[in-house]
Amino acid sequence: MKTMFVLFAAVLLLVAGCSTPTSVSSLRGHGTRQVFNAGYDRTWSAAVAAAQTGDLTILNADKATGYISTRRNLRPETFGENVAIWVRPLDPVHTEVEVVSRQAGPPILVMRNWEQRILASIAANLTT
Repeated sequence: MKTMFVLFAAVLLLVAGCSTPTSVSSLRGHGTRQVFNAGYDRTWSAAVAAAQTGDLTILNADKATGYISTRRNLRPETFGENVAIWVRPLDPVHTEVEVVSRQAGPPILVMRNWEQRILASIAANLTT
């Protein structure tokens, strides 16, 4: 009975800490936001470039909806991360970007949050 309880608790911890690309896509409004002094097209291109940095892989990029889904796969130090990026025009010269980053499982050694990294990369891409 004790073994069953320990196994159940371990599975519960694993599931509780897990995110998927689908679950992260529903977290709009819960991420880090930044407004950029650039139009939608330039900011979209900068966001797509930023979404491919640091071992991230783009799973889906839909310019019409302004949504980018990325994932960092399993590494020795992590189960990976799921990242969602929303790009939204505010007016012709201002665009808001929101980034949500969640662990794909419980952290092994390093918890990486991509929100500030991606926003900084977008800013850098817009200045070049």
